[in-house]
Amino acid sequence: MITIKNLWKSYSGQPPTLREVSLCLADIGFTLLLGESGSGKTTFLNILAGMLPFEEGSIVWQDKSFDCQLPEMLNGEAEYITQDPFFADFLSVFDNLKLLGASDETVRESLARFGLGEKAEQLPPTLSGGERQRLALARALLKGRKILLLDEPTAALDEKNKGQIFELLKNLSGKVLILCATHDADALPYADEVIRFEKGTGKVGACHPPGTRGEDPERSEGGGGRTEETPLTSRPLLSPSATPSPASGGGQVSQLEKNRDPRPFLKKWFHSGKRERFSRICFIFFLTLVLCLVCLADTPSHKSDATMDKMYHLNMLKLTLHGALDINEVLPEDPRLRSLVLPYSNCPDGITYSPDVLVYELPDYIVTLNGLPDDPSLCRISESLRYGSWFTGPDQVILSPAMAEKLAGKRAEKLVGTTIFKKMYKRGEVKLTIVGITDDMDDAERVYLDAAGVSQIRYGKDVDPENERDLFFVSASTTDSYRNDESFHTNSGGWQQVWYLYFDNYSQMNAYYRDYAAALKEKYGSDFTLEKAGLPINYSLRWPLISRILLPSAALVTLLTGLFYGVLRKTEFLYNSRFVAVFEYAGFEKRKLLRQLTGLSLWELAKQLLIAAALTAVLTVAGNRINRSRFFLPLEVFSYNPWLILAFCLLLFGMAFLVLLLTFRRYQSESWYDLLIASRDLL
Repeated sequence: MITIKNLWKSYSGQPPTLREVSLCLADIGFTLLLGESGSGKTTFLNILAGMLPFEEGSIVWQDKSFDCQLPEMLNGEAEYITQDPFFADFLSVFDNLKLLGASDETVRESLARFGLGEKAEQLPPTLSGGERQRLALARALLKGRKILLLDEPTAALDEKNKGQIFELLKNLSGKVLILCATHDADALPYADEVIRFEKGTGKVGACHPPGTRGEDPERSEGGGGRTEETPLTSRPLLSPSATPSPASGGGQVSQLEKNRDPRPFLKKWFHSGKRERFSRICFIFFLTLVLCLVCLADTPSHKSDATMDKMYHLNMLKLTLHGALDINEVLPEDPRLRSLVLPYSNCPDGITYSPDVLVYELPDYIVTLNGLPDDPSLCRISESLRYGSWFTGPDQVILSPAMAEKLAGKRAEKLVGTTIFKKMYKRGEVKLTIVGITDDMDDAERVYLDAAGVSQIRYGKDVDPENERDLFFVSASTTDSYRNDESFHTNSGGWQQVWYLYFDNYSQMNAYYRDYAAALKEKYGSDFTLEKAGLPINYSLRWPLISRILLPSAALVTLLTGLFYGVLRKTEFLYNSRFVAVFEYAGFEKRKLLRQLTGLSLWELAKQLLIAAALTAVLTVAGNRINRSRFFLPLEVFSYNPWLILAFCLLLFGMAFLVLLLTFRRYQSESWYDLLIASRDLL
C-alpha cells in the first residue's frame, strides 16, 4: 500500500500543480488518474516513479516514510509505460522479451497470453500502437513489477485497440496495482477507482465509479469481463505462478546471472536496417581498393621475387667458377638441385690473328649452342611446343618458329624427325635430330630464356624475328662430354667454368640460394660466384623509386581506412544508441555492453576484411593475368607480401580499435528513465 499525505508540487512561477493531495493506493487494482492535459496526472506519476521530488507532505511505502522523493521506480517494484514504449528495434518481439533472461518457453507463453504469439518474429516498429503497449506490459510482468504506471497508453489508439488495452489492464489488475493517467472517459467502465485531477487548482479527489465493471464479482478471481469483439487469448493472462514473490522481487524471470552474455543480441544490431547494409557495402568496396593498393605497393626485394616466381617462373641459378675449382667438389649434395647444364659458349673460339695478312681466322666449328634441361618439368617453354615433343636424350634439338620457317616454310611440321648437321668443338660433324618446334614465345618466356643464358633472344620492343632465324636449342646431355675438358673451359680471362643450376621451382631455387650462396662465397672468395636473375634492367632501376612513394601512401590510406571504419561505426552507434538503455533495463552492465560492442565491431571488421580480401584476390589475379598476356609492365603488378599484409591488418585494426575505444569511453548513455523524461511533457 502507498499512503500519500498532504503532497504539494509546484513549478517555478506557476500555481501549484498538486495541492494537499492525500490518498491511499491499494496493493492491487485498476486506478484511473482522470483529468485534462496539464492537470498534474503526469507529475503525479513522475513523483510515484521517483523521477521528481516534491516540496511538502510525505509518502509512506513499505512502512517507510519519504518527505522529499521516492526511490527511483520504487527500487524496481514499479514500471513506467509511456505512450510509445522503448524497445530494441533491431530485435524481434521474441528477442525483446528473451533479453530479460527468460526461457524460450516462458517468452512464448507470455506472448500468447498477451495476444502476440503470431508477432514473435516481427520487429517492434512494425507493431501497431496497441500491440506495442501489450508488449510493454508483457515485459513489465516478466520483470516482476508490482506497480504499473501508465501515461496516456491509449492516446494514439483507435476505439478497438483502446478497448483491448483497457480490457487487458482490467484483467491484470487482479495481481498488480495499475495507475493509468488518461483524459479518456471510455476507461471509466473498467476502473476499480478513479482519481480526478482539477486543472488550475491542483486538487485531487478519489471515488469509486458506481455501476462499473469494477463491481463485477469476477474481479476477485482475476477475471474481468472481456467482450467477444476484442478477445486477446483463451488462456488466462496471469497464472498464479506469475505473481511476483515479495521475498525474491522476481516474477516469471529468475534472478539474472552476472555472466549472461549479450553478444547473441548485440550481433543483430550490426545487420539491421538498409542504412547499415548500404554503408557496409560501401566500406567493403573501399577496403578492397585499399587492399589492392597494399598488393601494388611492395618492397623492391619481394616484388622482384614475386615477379621471378609468378610471372617468369625462373628456376635456375648461374654459377661461375674461376681457377682450378671443381664443381663436383664445390657444390654440396642437395636433392633440391635437379640438373646441371653446361652451356656450349665458353669453348675455345679458335679465333687467331695473323699479323702478316692483318686478318682474323675464324674456327670451322660452331661456337655457341643454347642448352636446355632434358627434363621437360625443369623448363618453362616445354609447355609451348607447336610441333613434336621435348628432348629424350643427347644430340637432339628444338627449333624456334623463325628457324623452322626458314628451313621449311609453311611445312615446318615436316621437320620433326629429320636431322641437321653442326660441327662442334672436338666432335667434328654431329648429326642433331629435330624433335620439336616451339610456338611463338611471349615476352615472359623470352625473359626466362634470357635468364637461362640463351643468346640471340630479345623481349619487348627489341624483338627482331631476323635474329631468331638461326635460333635453336640443344638438350643439356649433348654437352655432357665437355664436363671434364679443361680446354673447353679456357678463355682469355683465365680458366673459367659457367653452369646453370636447375630446380623444380623458384621457391626451391631461392631456398638453395639462401642456404649456400653466402657460405660458399665466404669459403672460396672471388673464385666462386652464384647469381640469380633480377628484374629486367629497364624496370629494376625504377621500382625502388616507385616503392618509396607507394609504401607510405599505402600506410597512410590504411590508417585512414581504420579511422573511417571507427567513425562510421561511431556515427551509427550514436544514431541508434538508445538500445543501450534497453539492455541496461534488461540487467546488463553498461561497461560490459560497450566492451562487447567494441569486440563485435572489430569482429565485423574482420569479416568485412575477409570479403574484401576475396574480392581483392579476384581483381589482382585478373590484373596480373592481363598484364602477363599483354606485358604492359615487365613485373608482377600485384604481389602478396605476408609481412606487408600483416602490417596493414595491424594498422587497420589498431586505428579502428582506438576510435571505438575513445567513442565508448566518452559515451554517456541516457538511463532508461532519462529517456522516459525526455520523451514526455512533465506537466
